[in-house]
Amino acid sequence: MRLERLSTSNAHLFEQTFKLYQSSFPVEERRDDLEQQRVLKKEDYHFDLIMKNDSFIGVMLYWETENFVFLEHFTTLPELRGKGYGKEALDLLKEKNKIILLEIEPPVDNITQRRYAFYKRNGFFMNPYHHIQAKYHLGDEDLELKVLTYPRIMEKDEYRSFYEYMTREIGINPNVSQEITVRKLQDGDDINQVAKLIYLTDPYVYPNWFDSIDDGIKVIRQMIDLPTLYNRENITVAVTHDGFVAGVIVSKQTPFVEEISHIKQAFKLAGVKIDERTDFVFDAYYAKMGMSEDGYYIANVAVDENYRKRGIAAAMMSSIIEPKSFCTLECVVANTVSLRLYQRMGYKIAFEYPGVHGIPCYKMYYQK
Repeated sequence: MRLERLSTSNAHLFEQTFKLYQSSFPVEERRDDLEQQRVLKKEDYHFDLIMKNDSFIGVMLYWETENFVFLEHFTTLPELRGKGYGKEALDLLKEKNKIILLEIEPPVDNITQRRYAFYKRNGFFMNPYHHIQAKYHLGDEDLELKVLTYPRIMEKDEYRSFYEYMTREIGINPNVSQEITVRKLQDGDDINQVAKLIYLTDPYVYPNWFDSIDDGIKVIRQMIDLPTLYNRENITVAVTHDGFVAGVIVSKQTPFVEEISHIKQAFKLAGVKIDERTDFVFDAYYAKMGMSEDGYYIANVAVDENYRKRGIAAAMMSSIIEPKSFCTLECVVANTVSLRLYQRMGYKIAFEYPGVHGIPCYKMYYQK
């Protein structure tokens, strides 16, 4: 048995192989034609035919790097299953002497348990990490799968490195919306909407800083006209054709120093009471954002709930990072939607730390 990478010499088999691929995997677990064409151009990506003598047996679609082989799709012709060809094909990958990874559905019924048992017999181990499959279509819901590895369980750092690679290279490219204009905040823009979006960027901090979202909007809109991080000079907006502010990014070159006096001035101008929370949140969160000296800092990213899944966040992020050589941001670990967007835009995880109120967060960076 041997693996043959798809090429002009065996292109006459492509129609048969692609039909096998389409019939063997549900639509949410495979690419459409355009995405398949995109990844076929990637050097790391292998669309390999499984050949026995001169007979076509099945396909192995996998990604190979210096450190691992990720077996993304693997199937044999239906009439040849149960004849030991699957094991033979896996043995070919084992000869590469790298960690082999693959995804399976959680083994909860007869079919999924049999699939898990097959890989277990072939030396694969189930990893303990919470794993979400790379998305193959824009707007797909999260699909939780289990990761199996050979010849051992991966270390946490190894898995994280793989997940970053998967999100960056394997999933569908970010869709950059063409229906909006990304530009700096202007005088005629709806400042209340801007303040509301900034408030909604962090459901952990702002509800503990203000008694209500209305109070938060009042204070933040005052901060926009004061020398604070949320000053209008640091705000980029995504505006629809009719002038609605559909998205906001707050960003600034580090290091910068925030003054508690300006924050308290915003509270007073807004008519919102100042108490012990004002100093606590300022010291634990707000004042720390500009302390590092590691490039351009993205503090807040928000898209109006009625305009999500349209590529607006990707468009705003692209406009910010395109001229920069090094950027940083923080992301709540549990916010998988934002985390994957940042990774797809090229951000990597530097480290994990406990955020305000003990909420686990990632420090992330982008380097051109």
